[in-house]
Amino acid sequence: MTDTHNQDELKRQASHVLETYGADPDRWPVQSHDALVQTIENDPLLIARLAEEKALDDLLALAPVEAPSLALQSGILKVRAGDEGVAGTNVAVAGWKQVLDAFWPFGSAIVPAGALVTAVVLGSSFGFVTTNANNIWSDQGTYDVVALALGDTTLSEEWQ
Repeated sequence: MTDTHNQDELKRQASHVLETYGADPDRWPVQSHDALVQTIENDPLLIARLAEEKALDDLLALAPVEAPSLALQSGILKVRAGDEGVAGTNVAVAGWKQVLDAFWPFGSAIVPAGALVTAVVLGSSFGFVTTNANNIWSDQGTYDVVALALGDTTLSEEWQ
C-alpha cells in the first residue's frame, strides 16, 4: 500500500510540476528531478499532459518579450527587500526617470534632452552675437516702426 501511495503522490507532484514549470525538465526542481521523469515516462496521462505543456511552452515562446519598466523593477526590488526599499537606490532619480519615461517612452531621454540643450545654447549665443550693443532708439527708428506696422513706406510728415 505504501508503494501505491508513493506512486500516487509522485503522479500528483509530477502534475503539479508540469502545471507550474512547464514541459522543460531544466526548469523543474532539482530535488526530485529523476523521480519525476520516471513517473511521467511510465504514465500515459502524464505523457499526454507533457505534450500539452510542451505545446503551451512553444506558443508562449512566440510572444514578444519587452524590457521591464522601471516601475516593475522598483516594485520587485521593494517586495524582495521587504518593502523597506533597497539600500543605495535614489528615489529622486527614480522619480525623474519615471517622468522622463512618460514624456519620452522611446528609450533613453538623453538624445532629446541633449538636442534641447544644444538648441538653447545655440539660440542664446546667436542672439547675443547678433544683437547690436548700441541699440539707441531715435525718432527715425520710431518712424520706421510705425511705417512698417502700417505697411506704408510713404507716411506723411504729420505722423512723425
